[in-house]
Amino acid sequence: MYKLMIADDEALEREGLEMMTRRMLPDMFTYVHAENGRKAIQLAEEERPDFIFMDIKMPGIQGLDAIREIRKRQPEARVVLVTAHDFFAYAKEAVSLGVKEYILKPAKREELLEVLHRLMTEKEGERSRRAEELVLREKLSRLLPLVENELTLMLMTDCVLETDLSHLTGLAGLQWSTGYAMVLVFPLGEAGWEVFRQVRQELYNSFKVYAKSRLACMVSPLLGNKIAVMVPVAERGAGFTQRVEAVRRGEEFLDYVQNRFGLTPIIGIGPLSEGVHGLRDSYRAASLSASAVPSDAQLRIRHAEDMRQPEEQELAAELEQGLLEALRRQQAEEARWRIGQILDSLFAIAPGDMIRCRNEVCAMLLSAARRLPVRVPRELLAELAAAEGEETLRHAAGEQVERLLAAMSAEREQRQQHVIERAKRYMEQWYKTDVSMEQTAESVNLSPYYFSKVFKQYTGENFTDYLTRLRIGEAKRLLADGELSFKEICYEVGYNDPNYFSRIFKKTTGVTPTEYRQQGAE
Repeated sequence: MYKLMIADDEALEREGLEMMTRRMLPDMFTYVHAENGRKAIQLAEEERPDFIFMDIKMPGIQGLDAIREIRKRQPEARVVLVTAHDFFAYAKEAVSLGVKEYILKPAKREELLEVLHRLMTEKEGERSRRAEELVLREKLSRLLPLVENELTLMLMTDCVLETDLSHLTGLAGLQWSTGYAMVLVFPLGEAGWEVFRQVRQELYNSFKVYAKSRLACMVSPLLGNKIAVMVPVAERGAGFTQRVEAVRRGEEFLDYVQNRFGLTPIIGIGPLSEGVHGLRDSYRAASLSASAVPSDAQLRIRHAEDMRQPEEQELAAELEQGLLEALRRQQAEEARWRIGQILDSLFAIAPGDMIRCRNEVCAMLLSAARRLPVRVPRELLAELAAAEGEETLRHAAGEQVERLLAAMSAEREQRQQHVIERAKRYMEQWYKTDVSMEQTAESVNLSPYYFSKVFKQYTGENFTDYLTRLRIGEAKRLLADGELSFKEICYEVGYNDPNYFSRIFKKTTGVTPTEYRQQGAE
Protein backbone atom coordinates (compact mmCIF):
# COMPACT_ATOMS: atom_id res chain seq x y z
CA MET A 1 0.00 0.00 0.00
CA TYR A 2 1.20 3.50 -0.90
CA LYS A 3 0.63 6.85 0.79
CA LEU A 4 -0.79 9.65 -1.37
CA MET A 5 -0.92 13.31 -0.29
CA ILE A 6 -3.34 15.63 -2.09
CA ALA A 7 -2.53 19.34 -1.64
CA ASP A 8 -5.21 21.73 -2.91
CA ASP A 9 -6.92 24.73 -1.36
CA GLU A 10 -10.33 23.53 -2.62
CA ALA A 11 -11.80 20.74 -0.47
CA LEU A 12 -14.02 19.51 -3.33
CA GLU A 13 -10.97 19.04 -5.57
CA ARG A 14 -9.17 17.04 -2.87
CA GLU A 15 -12.19 14.86 -2.15
CA GLY A 16 -12.88 14.39 -5.85
CA LEU A 17 -9.35 13.17 -6.57
CA GLU A 18 -9.43 10.82 -3.59
CA MET A 19 -12.86 9.41 -4.58
CA MET A 20 -11.77 8.84 -8.19
CA THR A 21 -8.56 7.14 -7.08
CA ARG A 22 -10.36 4.90 -4.56
CA ARG A 23 -12.78 3.69 -7.21
CA MET A 24 -10.09 2.96 -9.80
CA LEU A 25 -7.49 1.44 -7.40
CA PRO A 26 -9.27 0.29 -4.24
CA ASP A 27 -7.17 -0.59 -1.17
CA MET A 28 -4.04 0.70 -2.90
CA PHE A 29 -3.51 4.02 -1.07
CA THR A 30 -3.85 5.74 2.26
CA TYR A 31 -4.63 9.45 1.91
CA VAL A 32 -3.38 12.67 3.43
CA HIS A 33 -5.01 16.04 2.68
CA ALA A 34 -3.31 19.46 2.80
CA GLU A 35 -5.32 22.65 2.28
CA ASN A 36 -2.31 24.90 1.55
CA GLY A 37 1.42 24.90 0.85
CA ARG A 38 2.46 25.35 4.48
CA LYS A 39 0.37 22.35 5.55
CA ALA A 40 1.75 20.32 2.65
CA ILE A 41 5.33 20.95 3.81
CA GLN A 42 4.44 20.02 7.39
CA LEU A 43 2.54 16.83 6.47
CA ALA A 44 5.20 15.73 3.99
CA GLU A 45 7.74 15.75 6.80
CA GLU A 46 5.42 14.01 9.27
CA GLU A 47 3.73 11.45 6.98
CA ARG A 48 6.46 10.94 4.33
CA PRO A 49 4.06 10.19 1.42
CA ASP A 50 5.17 8.16 -1.60
CA PHE A 51 3.25 10.36 -4.06
CA ILE A 52 2.13 14.00 -3.87
CA PHE A 53 -0.57 15.68 -5.97
CA MET A 54 0.26 19.39 -5.67
CA ASP A 55 -1.93 22.25 -6.84
CA ILE A 56 0.16 25.08 -8.30
CA LYS A 57 -2.01 28.01 -7.20
CA MET A 58 -2.76 28.09 -3.46
CA PRO A 59 -3.00 30.90 -0.89
CA GLY A 60 0.19 31.60 1.04
CA ILE A 61 3.02 29.32 -0.04
CA GLN A 62 2.59 28.45 -3.71
CA GLY A 63 2.79 24.89 -5.03
CA LEU A 64 6.25 25.15 -6.61
CA ASP A 65 7.67 26.78 -3.47
CA ALA A 66 6.16 23.99 -1.37
CA ILE A 67 7.70 21.39 -3.69
CA ARG A 68 11.10 23.05 -3.31
CA GLU A 69 10.92 22.79 0.49
CA ILE A 70 9.61 19.22 0.41
CA ARG A 71 12.42 18.16 -1.93
CA LYS A 72 15.02 19.30 0.59
CA ARG A 73 13.65 16.94 3.23
CA GLN A 74 12.15 14.13 1.14
CA PRO A 75 13.84 13.95 -2.28
CA GLU A 76 12.48 10.46 -2.95
CA ALA A 77 8.81 11.56 -3.02
CA ARG A 78 7.25 11.65 -6.51
CA VAL A 79 5.34 14.84 -7.22
CA VAL A 80 2.50 15.40 -9.73
CA LEU A 81 1.41 18.95 -10.48
CA VAL A 82 -2.34 19.51 -10.54
CA THR A 83 -3.27 22.75 -12.33
CA ALA A 84 -6.10 24.49 -14.15
CA HIS A 85 -3.53 26.63 -15.96
CA ASP A 86 -1.18 26.02 -18.84
CA PHE A 87 1.47 23.69 -17.40
CA PHE A 88 4.12 24.84 -19.86
CA ALA A 89 4.32 28.23 -18.15
CA TYR A 90 5.74 26.36 -15.14
CA ALA A 91 7.50 23.53 -16.97
CA LYS A 92 11.07 24.80 -16.72
CA GLU A 93 10.98 25.37 -12.96
CA ALA A 94 8.98 22.19 -12.33
CA VAL A 95 11.49 20.06 -14.25
CA SER A 96 14.34 21.61 -12.23
CA LEU A 97 12.51 20.40 -9.10
CA GLY A 98 12.25 16.84 -10.41
CA VAL A 99 8.55 16.98 -11.38
CA LYS A 100 7.85 14.73 -14.39
CA GLU A 101 4.06 14.41 -14.28
CA TYR A 102 1.15 16.83 -14.35
CA ILE A 103 -2.66 16.66 -14.47
CA LEU A 104 -4.95 19.38 -15.80
CA LYS A 105 -8.11 20.23 -13.88
CA PRO A 106 -10.68 18.81 -14.05
CA ALA A 107 -8.83 15.51 -13.89
CA LYS A 108 -9.91 12.82 -16.30
CA ARG A 109 -10.26 9.26 -15.08
CA GLU A 110 -8.04 7.72 -17.80
CA GLU A 111 -5.33 10.35 -17.41
CA LEU A 112 -5.27 9.95 -13.62
CA LEU A 113 -5.09 6.15 -13.87
CA GLU A 114 -2.24 6.32 -16.40
CA VAL A 115 -0.20 8.68 -14.19
CA LEU A 116 -0.73 6.53 -11.09
CA HIS A 117 0.30 3.36 -12.91
CA ARG A 118 3.53 5.01 -14.08
CA LEU A 119 4.29 6.25 -10.57
CA MET A 120 3.68 2.83 -9.00
CA THR A 121 5.78 1.08 -11.65
CA GLU A 122 8.68 3.45 -10.99
CA LYS A 123 8.28 3.01 -7.25
CA GLU A 124 8.30 -0.78 -7.48
CA GLY A 125 11.36 -0.68 -9.70
CA GLU A 126 13.09 1.53 -7.16
CA ARG A 127 12.17 -0.83 -4.32
CA SER A 128 13.53 -3.80 -6.27
CA ARG A 129 16.81 -2.01 -6.97
CA ARG A 130 17.10 -0.99 -3.32
CA ALA A 131 16.49 -4.57 -2.19
CA GLU A 132 19.19 -5.82 -4.58
CA GLU A 133 21.60 -3.14 -3.33
CA LEU A 134 20.95 -4.17 0.27
CA VAL A 135 21.66 -7.81 -0.57
CA LEU A 136 24.92 -6.85 -2.29
CA ARG A 137 25.85 -4.54 0.57
CA GLU A 138 25.26 -7.31 3.08
CA LYS A 139 27.46 -9.69 1.10
CA LEU A 140 30.16 -7.03 0.80
CA SER A 141 30.01 -6.24 4.52
CA ARG A 142 30.74 -9.91 5.21
CA LEU A 143 33.58 -9.88 2.72
CA LEU A 144 35.28 -6.67 3.83
CA PRO A 145 36.73 -8.01 7.12
CA LEU A 146 38.33 -10.86 5.15
CA VAL A 147 39.76 -8.39 2.63
CA GLU A 148 41.12 -6.23 5.45
CA ASN A 149 42.68 -9.23 7.20
CA GLU A 150 44.24 -10.41 3.94
CA LEU A 151 45.69 -7.01 3.13
CA THR A 152 47.12 -6.28 6.58
CA LEU A 153 48.66 -9.77 6.87
CA MET A 154 50.29 -9.33 3.47
CA LEU A 155 51.85 -6.09 4.67
CA MET A 156 52.95 -7.53 8.03
CA THR A 157 54.42 -10.76 6.69
CA ASP A 158 55.76 -9.29 3.44
CA CYS A 159 54.27 -12.15 1.47
CA VAL A 160 53.73 -11.92 -2.28
CA LEU A 161 50.41 -12.99 -3.80
CA GLU A 162 48.82 -12.66 -7.22
CA THR A 163 46.25 -10.22 -5.82
CA ASP A 164 47.30 -6.60 -6.26
CA LEU A 165 47.52 -4.59 -3.04
CA SER A 166 45.85 -1.53 -4.56
CA HIS A 167 42.95 -3.73 -5.70
CA LEU A 168 42.47 -4.94 -2.13
CA THR A 169 42.51 -1.41 -0.72
CA GLY A 170 39.86 -0.48 -3.28
CA LEU A 171 37.67 -3.35 -2.09
CA ALA A 172 38.20 -2.22 1.49
CA GLY A 173 36.96 1.25 0.55
CA LEU A 174 40.27 3.02 1.25
CA GLN A 175 41.80 5.48 -1.22
CA TRP A 176 45.43 5.10 -0.21
CA SER A 177 48.13 7.45 -1.42
CA THR A 178 49.96 8.28 1.81
CA GLY A 179 49.83 6.78 5.27
CA TYR A 180 51.68 5.17 8.14
CA ALA A 181 51.61 2.03 10.27
CA MET A 182 51.18 1.78 14.02
CA VAL A 183 51.98 -1.38 15.99
CA LEU A 184 50.68 -2.26 19.46
CA VAL A 185 52.93 -4.81 21.18
CA PHE A 186 51.50 -6.36 24.34
CA PRO A 187 53.64 -7.48 27.32
CA LEU A 188 55.26 -10.90 27.32
CA GLY A 189 56.14 -10.89 31.01
CA GLU A 190 54.60 -13.72 33.00
CA ALA A 191 51.93 -11.67 34.82
CA GLY A 192 51.10 -9.42 31.88
CA TRP A 193 50.97 -12.33 29.46
CA GLU A 194 48.47 -14.22 31.60
CA VAL A 195 46.11 -11.24 31.64
CA PHE A 196 46.61 -10.74 27.92
CA ARG A 197 45.92 -14.40 27.16
CA GLN A 198 42.63 -14.29 29.06
CA VAL A 199 41.26 -11.16 27.38
CA ARG A 200 42.92 -11.36 23.95
CA GLN A 201 39.73 -12.06 21.97
CA GLU A 202 37.68 -9.40 23.73
CA LEU A 203 40.61 -6.98 23.56
CA TYR A 204 40.98 -7.46 19.81
CA ASN A 205 37.26 -7.08 19.08
CA SER A 206 36.76 -3.99 21.22
CA PHE A 207 40.00 -2.31 20.12
CA LYS A 208 39.13 -2.79 16.46
CA VAL A 209 35.72 -1.19 16.97
CA TYR A 210 37.27 1.68 18.94
CA ALA A 211 40.05 2.34 16.40
CA LYS A 212 37.62 2.40 13.48
CA SER A 213 35.30 4.73 15.36
CA ARG A 214 38.16 7.21 15.75
CA LEU A 215 39.50 7.26 12.21
CA ALA A 216 39.39 5.52 8.81
CA CYS A 217 41.96 2.77 9.09
CA MET A 218 42.68 -0.93 8.69
CA VAL A 219 43.23 -3.08 11.77
CA SER A 220 45.15 -6.32 11.40
CA PRO A 221 44.33 -9.61 13.09
CA LEU A 222 46.02 -10.19 16.45
CA LEU A 223 49.26 -11.82 15.35
CA GLY A 224 50.93 -13.29 18.44
CA ASN A 225 51.14 -10.28 20.74
CA LYS A 226 50.91 -7.64 17.98
CA ILE A 227 48.11 -5.62 16.41
CA ALA A 228 48.92 -3.37 13.47
CA VAL A 229 46.87 -0.32 12.51
CA MET A 230 47.31 1.05 8.98
CA VAL A 231 46.30 4.73 8.85
CA PRO A 232 45.75 6.59 5.56
CA VAL A 233 46.48 10.31 5.57
CA ALA A 234 44.41 12.51 3.26
CA GLU A 235 47.01 15.27 2.88
CA ARG A 236 50.74 14.94 3.25
CA GLY A 237 51.20 18.29 4.97
CA ALA A 238 54.21 19.01 7.15
CA GLY A 239 55.98 15.96 8.50
CA PHE A 240 56.13 17.43 11.99
CA THR A 241 52.36 18.01 11.98
CA GLN A 242 51.68 14.43 10.98
CA ARG A 243 54.03 13.10 13.64
CA VAL A 244 52.20 15.09 16.31
CA GLU A 245 48.87 13.75 15.07
CA ALA A 246 50.16 10.15 14.93
CA VAL A 247 51.51 10.36 18.50
CA ARG A 248 48.20 11.84 19.68
CA ARG A 249 46.38 8.86 18.13
CA GLY A 250 48.81 6.53 19.85
CA GLU A 251 48.07 8.20 23.19
CA GLU A 252 44.33 7.71 22.64
CA PHE A 253 44.83 4.01 21.87
CA LEU A 254 47.13 3.55 24.88
CA ASP A 255 44.62 5.22 27.22
CA TYR A 256 41.80 3.06 25.88
CA VAL A 257 43.65 -0.24 26.36
CA GLN A 258 44.92 0.76 29.81
CA ASN A 259 41.52 1.92 31.06
CA ARG A 260 39.57 -0.98 29.56
CA PHE A 261 41.89 -3.93 30.15
CA GLY A 262 44.62 -2.78 32.54
CA LEU A 263 47.33 -3.60 29.96
CA THR A 264 50.10 -1.23 28.88
CA PRO A 265 51.33 -2.04 25.38
CA ILE A 266 54.29 -0.41 23.70
CA ILE A 267 53.15 1.45 20.59
CA GLY A 268 55.55 1.87 17.68
CA ILE A 269 54.71 4.36 14.93
CA GLY A 270 56.26 4.26 11.48
CA PRO A 271 57.01 7.23 9.22
CA LEU A 272 54.68 8.45 6.49
CA SER A 273 55.00 6.35 3.34
CA GLU A 274 53.92 6.79 -0.25
CA GLY A 275 51.53 4.21 -1.71
CA VAL A 276 50.34 0.89 -0.35
CA HIS A 277 53.70 -0.81 -0.88
CA GLY A 278 55.43 1.88 1.18
CA LEU A 279 53.35 0.74 4.14
CA ARG A 280 55.61 -2.31 4.44
CA ASP A 281 58.55 -0.05 5.24
CA SER A 282 56.44 1.97 7.66
CA TYR A 283 55.30 -1.22 9.40
CA ARG A 284 58.89 -2.49 9.73
CA ALA A 285 59.99 0.83 11.22
CA ALA A 286 57.05 0.81 13.65
CA SER A 287 57.88 -2.75 14.74
CA LEU A 288 61.55 -1.90 15.26
CA SER A 289 60.63 1.17 17.30
CA ALA A 290 58.32 -0.87 19.52
CA SER A 291 60.95 -3.54 20.12
CA ALA A 292 63.91 -1.18 20.63
CA VAL A 293 65.20 -0.35 24.12
CA PRO A 294 65.07 3.46 24.35
CA SER A 295 67.03 5.57 26.80
CA ASP A 296 63.72 6.40 28.50
CA ALA A 297 62.33 3.00 29.51
CA GLN A 298 59.00 4.59 30.44
CA LEU A 299 58.40 5.81 26.89
CA ARG A 300 55.43 3.70 25.76
CA ILE A 301 54.76 5.55 22.48
CA ARG A 302 57.74 5.51 20.14
CA HIS A 303 57.78 7.24 16.78
CA ALA A 304 60.41 5.84 14.44
CA GLU A 305 61.70 9.31 13.65
CA ASP A 306 62.25 9.98 17.36
CA MET A 307 64.48 6.94 17.82
CA ARG A 308 67.90 8.45 17.21
CA GLN A 309 71.12 6.62 16.48
CA PRO A 310 73.43 5.97 19.50
CA GLU A 311 76.10 8.43 18.39
CA GLU A 312 73.54 11.23 18.39
CA GLN A 313 71.95 10.49 21.74
CA GLU A 314 74.45 12.10 24.11
CA LEU A 315 74.25 15.53 22.51
CA ALA A 316 70.49 15.33 21.96
CA ALA A 317 69.69 14.28 25.53
CA GLU A 318 71.63 17.11 27.18
CA LEU A 319 70.42 19.87 24.88
CA GLU A 320 66.84 18.67 24.80
CA GLN A 321 66.67 18.38 28.60
CA GLY A 322 67.89 21.93 29.02
CA LEU A 323 65.27 23.24 26.59
CA LEU A 324 62.56 21.16 28.24
CA GLU A 325 63.37 22.50 31.72
CA ALA A 326 63.35 26.10 30.49
CA LEU A 327 59.95 25.56 28.86
CA ARG A 328 58.56 23.91 31.98
CA ARG A 329 59.63 26.86 34.12
CA GLN A 330 58.35 29.23 31.40
CA GLN A 331 61.71 31.00 31.35
CA ALA A 332 61.33 32.66 27.95
CA GLU A 333 64.83 34.13 27.70
CA GLU A 334 66.51 30.85 28.68
CA ALA A 335 64.32 28.87 26.27
CA ARG A 336 65.33 31.20 23.40
CA TRP A 337 69.00 30.83 24.37
CA ARG A 338 68.63 27.02 24.56
CA ILE A 339 67.14 26.68 21.07
CA GLY A 340 69.93 28.90 19.73
CA GLN A 341 72.51 26.67 21.44
CA ILE A 342 70.91 23.57 19.95
CA LEU A 343 71.07 25.05 16.44
CA ASP A 344 74.68 26.18 16.91
CA SER A 345 75.67 22.65 17.95
CA LEU A 346 73.80 21.06 15.04
CA PHE A 347 75.34 23.38 12.45
CA ALA A 348 78.79 22.69 13.95
CA ILE A 349 78.34 18.90 13.88
CA ALA A 350 76.75 18.73 10.42
CA PRO A 351 77.78 21.87 8.49
CA GLY A 352 75.79 22.24 5.29
CA ASP A 353 73.59 19.19 6.02
CA MET A 354 70.27 21.04 6.24
CA ILE A 355 68.19 17.86 6.08
CA ARG A 356 69.88 16.40 9.15
CA CYS A 357 69.78 19.71 11.07
CA ARG A 358 66.13 20.25 10.20
CA ASN A 359 65.16 16.71 11.18
CA GLU A 360 67.10 16.97 14.44
CA VAL A 361 65.52 20.22 15.59
CA CYS A 362 62.07 18.94 14.54
CA ALA A 363 62.61 15.77 16.55
CA MET A 364 63.84 17.68 19.62
CA LEU A 365 60.91 20.07 19.59
CA LEU A 366 58.47 17.22 19.10
CA SER A 367 60.02 15.24 21.93
CA ALA A 368 60.01 18.26 24.25
CA ALA A 369 56.44 19.19 23.34
CA ARG A 370 55.21 15.67 24.10
CA ARG A 371 56.47 16.07 27.67
CA LEU A 372 54.67 19.37 28.25
CA PRO A 373 51.07 19.65 29.48
CA VAL A 374 49.87 21.40 26.30
CA ARG A 375 48.64 20.55 22.84
CA VAL A 376 51.43 21.05 20.33
CA PRO A 377 50.95 24.32 18.38
CA ARG A 378 50.69 23.69 14.66
CA GLU A 379 50.71 27.13 13.03
CA LEU A 380 54.42 27.14 12.17
CA LEU A 381 55.07 23.44 11.72
CA ALA A 382 54.92 23.65 7.93
CA GLU A 383 57.47 26.50 7.95
CA LEU A 384 59.73 24.54 10.30
CA ALA A 385 59.64 21.40 8.14
CA ALA A 386 60.19 23.37 4.92
CA ALA A 387 63.09 25.55 6.13
CA GLU A 388 65.87 25.54 3.51
CA GLY A 389 68.58 27.75 5.00
CA GLU A 390 70.19 28.28 8.41
CA GLU A 391 68.52 31.63 9.05
CA THR A 392 65.11 30.34 7.99
CA LEU A 393 65.50 27.35 10.28
CA ARG A 394 66.63 29.54 13.20
CA HIS A 395 63.66 31.82 12.74
CA ALA A 396 61.14 28.96 12.44
CA ALA A 397 62.58 27.12 15.47
CA GLY A 398 62.56 30.30 17.54
CA GLU A 399 58.97 30.99 16.55
CA GLN A 400 58.05 27.43 17.48
CA VAL A 401 59.55 27.89 20.96
CA GLU A 402 57.54 31.10 21.33
CA ARG A 403 54.38 29.18 20.40
CA LEU A 404 55.12 26.52 23.00
CA LEU A 405 55.66 29.20 25.63
CA ALA A 406 52.44 30.92 24.62
CA ALA A 407 50.53 27.66 24.70
CA MET A 408 51.82 26.86 28.18
CA SER A 409 50.98 30.36 29.38
CA ALA A 410 47.46 30.09 27.92
CA GLU A 411 46.98 26.67 29.46
CA ARG A 412 48.13 27.96 32.85
CA GLU A 413 45.83 30.95 32.55
CA GLN A 414 42.93 28.70 31.62
CA ARG A 415 43.56 26.55 34.70
CA GLN A 416 43.66 29.63 36.92
CA GLN A 417 40.52 31.02 35.29
CA HIS A 418 38.75 27.73 36.01
CA VAL A 419 39.85 27.92 39.65
CA ILE A 420 38.54 31.48 40.00
CA GLU A 421 35.20 30.52 38.45
CA ARG A 422 34.91 27.72 41.01
CA ALA A 423 35.74 30.19 43.79
CA LYS A 424 33.09 32.63 42.53
CA ARG A 425 30.49 29.86 42.49
CA TYR A 426 31.48 28.97 46.07
CA MET A 427 31.05 32.61 47.15
CA GLU A 428 27.67 32.86 45.39
CA GLN A 429 26.57 29.79 47.32
CA TRP A 430 27.82 30.92 50.76
CA TYR A 431 27.91 34.73 50.72
CA LYS A 432 24.86 34.88 53.03
CA THR A 433 26.95 33.20 55.72
CA ASP A 434 30.10 34.41 57.48
CA VAL A 435 32.29 33.13 54.62
CA SER A 436 36.00 34.03 54.69
CA MET A 437 38.76 34.26 52.11
CA GLU A 438 40.57 31.38 53.83
CA GLN A 439 37.51 29.13 53.46
CA THR A 440 37.12 30.07 49.80
CA ALA A 441 40.81 29.48 49.08
CA GLU A 442 40.58 26.08 50.77
CA SER A 443 37.56 25.18 48.60
CA VAL A 444 39.74 25.47 45.48
CA ASN A 445 42.85 24.00 47.12
CA LEU A 446 45.01 27.15 47.04
CA SER A 447 46.91 28.99 49.75
CA PRO A 448 45.18 32.21 50.88
CA TYR A 449 48.14 34.31 49.71
CA TYR A 450 48.22 32.86 46.20
CA PHE A 451 44.41 32.84 45.97
CA SER A 452 44.23 36.52 46.89
CA LYS A 453 46.75 37.42 44.22
CA VAL A 454 45.10 35.36 41.46
CA PHE A 455 41.58 36.44 42.44
CA LYS A 456 42.49 40.14 42.09
CA GLN A 457 44.23 39.44 38.80
CA TYR A 458 41.20 37.79 37.19
CA THR A 459 38.30 39.72 38.72
CA GLY A 460 39.82 43.18 39.12
CA GLU A 461 38.59 43.23 42.75
CA ASN A 462 39.93 41.92 46.00
CA PHE A 463 38.01 39.24 47.87
CA THR A 464 36.30 41.62 50.30
CA ASP A 465 35.09 44.02 47.60
CA TYR A 466 33.70 41.17 45.48
CA LEU A 467 31.91 39.66 48.51
CA THR A 468 30.49 43.08 49.44
CA ARG A 469 29.18 43.57 45.91
CA LEU A 470 27.42 40.21 46.04
CA ARG A 471 25.80 41.02 49.38
CA ILE A 472 24.77 44.59 48.50
CA GLY A 473 23.36 43.44 45.18
CA GLU A 474 21.11 40.96 46.96
CA ALA A 475 20.20 43.59 49.58
CA LYS A 476 19.09 46.02 46.85
CA ARG A 477 16.89 43.35 45.35
CA LEU A 478 15.27 42.57 48.71
CA LEU A 479 14.79 46.24 49.52
CA ALA A 480 13.05 46.82 46.19
CA ASP A 481 10.87 43.77 46.82
CA GLY A 482 9.59 45.37 50.02
CA GLU A 483 8.60 42.21 51.88
CA LEU A 484 11.40 42.08 54.48
CA SER A 485 12.34 44.64 57.08
CA PHE A 486 15.68 46.41 57.07
CA LYS A 487 17.00 44.25 59.92
CA GLU A 488 15.81 41.02 58.28
CA ILE A 489 17.59 41.97 55.07
CA CYS A 490 20.78 42.69 57.03
CA TYR A 491 20.90 39.16 58.40
CA GLU A 492 19.67 37.63 55.13
CA VAL A 493 22.67 38.90 53.14
CA GLY A 494 25.33 37.85 55.65
CA TYR A 495 25.79 40.84 58.03
CA ASN A 496 25.37 40.52 61.80
CA ASP A 497 25.32 44.22 62.66
CA PRO A 498 22.56 46.44 61.15
CA ASN A 499 24.57 49.60 61.77
CA TYR A 500 27.62 48.18 59.98
CA PHE A 501 25.40 46.96 57.15
CA SER A 502 23.90 50.46 56.82
CA ARG A 503 27.37 52.06 56.62
CA ILE A 504 28.57 49.55 54.00
CA PHE A 505 25.39 49.98 51.99
CA LYS A 506 25.73 53.79 51.90
CA LYS A 507 29.43 53.61 51.08
CA THR A 508 28.66 51.29 48.15
CA THR A 509 25.49 52.90 46.76
CA GLY A 510 25.67 56.47 48.01
CA VAL A 511 22.37 56.22 49.93
CA THR A 512 21.16 54.48 53.08
CA PRO A 513 18.99 51.37 52.84
CA THR A 514 15.94 53.40 53.94
CA GLU A 515 16.59 56.05 51.26
CA TYR A 516 17.07 53.35 48.64
CA ARG A 517 13.71 51.78 49.50
CA GLN A 518 11.99 55.17 49.41
CA GLN A 519 13.49 55.96 46.01
CA GLY A 520 12.14 52.66 44.72
CA ALA A 521 8.69 53.43 46.15
CA GLU A 522 8.65 56.80 44.41
